[in-house]
Amino acid sequence: MTFYTLECVEQEDWNGADDIYLTINGGRSVYSTSIEKGEKRHINKSFHFAGDVAEVRMYESDDADADDLLGEQVPLLGYGEMKFREDGAHYTLSYNLS
Repeated sequence: MTFYTLECVEQEDWNGADDIYLTINGGRSVYSTSIEKGEKRHINKSFHFAGDVAEVRMYESDDADADDLLGEQVPLLGYGEMKFREDGAHYTLSYNLS
């Protein structure tokens, strides 16, 4: 699976940038960044995962309490976009799964 871009349409934190990280199938973080509303990150990285299905989760890291789950998606084969819209956030992650 290749992640291409991550766009922040609406961030989860009210003050300061969101500290985002992505996991695949519940494993350790495969990508992390600090990002604010209106910004886009060019990732352009491929990631390997075990099994036939990839469940991608996006979190916003918090120091004071538990990290916020912003959503989980199971990508379809081919090129596409995943939307993460929980906890007041709105992110779009473009990908290719072949």
